[in-house]
Amino acid sequence: MIIPSEFAAEAFVFRGDRLVPERISVKNGAIVPGDPGYPEAGFRLAVFPDCLNAHTHCADFRMKIPPGLPLEELVAPPDGLKHRYLRDTSAGIIGSSMREFRRISLSSGSVSFIDFRENGAEGCRLLRENAPEAIILGRPASPEFDPEEMEKILEYADGIGLSSISDVPGRYLDDIADFVRSKHSVLAIHASERIREDIGRVLSLDPAFVVHMCEAEKSDIAECADSDVPIAVCPGSNAYFGKTPPLAEMFSCGASVALGTDNGMLRAPDLASEASLLMDIIKKQNCDPGQVFGVFTALNGKILNHKIRISHSIQRRVMAVPFEGEPLPGNIFCRSSHGISLKPQNRSDRNGV
Repeated sequence: MIIPSEFAAEAFVFRGDRLVPERISVKNGAIVPGDPGYPEAGFRLAVFPDCLNAHTHCADFRMKIPPGLPLEELVAPPDGLKHRYLRDTSAGIIGSSMREFRRISLSSGSVSFIDFRENGAEGCRLLRENAPEAIILGRPASPEFDPEEMEKILEYADGIGLSSISDVPGRYLDDIADFVRSKHSVLAIHASERIREDIGRVLSLDPAFVVHMCEAEKSDIAECADSDVPIAVCPGSNAYFGKTPPLAEMFSCGASVALGTDNGMLRAPDLASEASLLMDIIKKQNCDPGQVFGVFTALNGKILNHKIRISHSIQRRVMAVPFEGEPLPGNIFCRSSHGISLKPQNRSDRNGV
């Protein structure tokens, strides 16, 4: 579908927890007030303000992977294929990959993406340079806890993002968590992606959120919900390894669920496409289709506005997904779409477009 630069459309704008029908007018990618008399564009839009890609690894965006490689061989630190690629690839190529990842992310309507950035302080510096609005959760490169390295990481990063407790020594985890708390910063961590892990141990680190939970039991998910720790799910990358997030149990436990696209080598940072996969899982697990709407902003309110010191500015954006037919939840994400990116003029209104 080709969308003109100036048009009016019947939009369904996600406000708070529901879609509200509104007529919007757009000029050169910006929502304009009033009705300047543009002709009807002949389509409808689902509009989602301030969408946040809750989990990415953007530096491996150009990496080519052989088919059939197991999860551990591909991504497990320190010598998985991805980590060898990041060590051996020049900063110029990595930086170019980051810029392309950023371009696609913004053009797909994400206000920002939360990147678990490898390669220590230098990796974080490179991402900040190439994607200023990225929310960076850095990962120490040293095999032993080094407070000086942690200080340098937080010069560029907004917090720390770790691999799973199965990959990191226990004392090292505790030292990192203590340091992060002392800086009033954020720690996030992968959990129960490949195997079930001790959720009590994970939560003892006081994470702002956890990622994946594909192998978690319902009791693990309930503990996350009780602790008000959101879960970022990445259905596309999980499917690549034959795994599926247990969404029905997450929703039934009252967990906050956010959506991420994970590794750039596996998925483009297009949340509309990712939501299409999420909708398929929701239907197969007999969940309420309306649950899909909240996954774009779950971490926005819980983290961006409350828990971390975001010193760089993030310009407001909305994701607009064209769709046909009636405005039912199941119709909005029924196909892959890059949508269009619209920039609201009134940035002070956190709940409006």
